[in-house]
Amino acid sequence: MPYNKADFKGIVDAVNNRMLQSGFNTDCVINTSDVKSAVKRLKVHKNDGDHCLSTDHIIYAPDDCFVHIAWLFSTITVHGSLQDNFTVNTVVPIPKGHNVNMFASDNFRGIALGSIFNKLFDNIVLFRYGNNLMSSELQFGFKAKSSTSLCSM
Repeated sequence: MPYNKADFKGIVDAVNNRMLQSGFNTDCVINTSDVKSAVKRLKVHKNDGDHCLSTDHIIYAPDDCFVHIAWLFSTITVHGSLQDNFTVNTVVPIPKGHNVNMFASDNFRGIALGSIFNKLFDNIVLFRYGNNLMSSELQFGFKAKSSTSLCSM
């Protein structure tokens, strides 16, 4: 449906102001700039587990789409409830090397393909609260500025 961009911006500003003035904790409100910064951290050409949605759909979406995603995420955080498909992952087997026996299950590792919206939400949480999140000092893999080779020192 056609709409006036100035009218739409006014609606967006009014809703954002109403949410901030309604007494909700400001940590629950996710705004468009949060979504835009999370989209910038997505990798291109990645599919979700169902292959229905790609990161390209979100990366190349117009800014109006980010407004709706921000409203969706704010609703999720305010109400503390989300749909089941946000938490569903599809495990895909990946061969461990090029010259491996493809008939032996030991030669595969599984990767989980999750929802694109879940990745966006994770990016927002990590961007906002990453400095407050800590892992064990005994963890070396899957950690920034760390490597599993450090655990042998």
